[in-house]
Amino acid sequence: MYCFGISLRRFPERHAYISRHLAAAWGPDFEVAGYEGVVPDPRVPPPPHLSPGQIGCAMSHMAAYERLIARDLPYALIVEDDIVLPPQIHGIVAGIEAALRPGDVVLMFNWPKNIGVFSTVDAVQIGKHRLCLPMQMSGLGSTAAYVITREAAEGILRVNRPVVVTSDNWNYFFENGALTRGRVISPNVVALKPFESTIFQSGSKLGAFLKSNALFKPLLAARRRVLTEKMPVNMTFTNEISPFA
Repeated sequence: MYCFGISLRRFPERHAYISRHLAAAWGPDFEVAGYEGVVPDPRVPPPPHLSPGQIGCAMSHMAAYERLIARDLPYALIVEDDIVLPPQIHGIVAGIEAALRPGDVVLMFNWPKNIGVFSTVDAVQIGKHRLCLPMQMSGLGSTAAYVITREAAEGILRVNRPVVVTSDNWNYFFENGALTRGRVISPNVVALKPFESTIFQSGSKLGAFLKSNALFKPLLAARRRVLTEKMPVNMTFTNEISPFA
């Protein structure tokens, strides 16, 4: 399977990291993609509920979808530039690939805003992981790492251009016919590097000073690492049949 890393050159630390990491952990079949233009587009009124970072993130994911289509791929792995792939990533992806249907999206890292409930009925076992359907599509909540089919990529390009929702609003995409099915693989396959968010960045002078000072950088990185490790999983499971089965 081909892989697209989402990253921008104006964030050189993250861009360099994901380029090195994918070369080492994934192999040669990848490229780094992202939207490098002006955000928001002055020709299009921006949605008032979205920040420029959120709009740019959505456009970067759609840039990867365009590359998927340009390469005539049936599906691809999409990862953001703060992920850490496990050693067994290719075996896990092969298991996901065998279970794909047109219009599918499979999250390899899920972090819903609210507790997501997932069905264990007919869950696909992939090594130590389970591929599960949600009870509600709102239980899907991340774009850190996921497998997407061409049909779903085309659907999102159709319903989210110009950008009206964030890149991880899978419930919106499902309700608007962009994808036919969303699933998660549990437990989460990838881990996250403790980078500072490029979507919501601190604009304070103190924050800028601390981030630019070499003495404070290790402390800030350690703090982000602790916060990342403490992120709630926000997932629970039921033996009820999913309405999307």
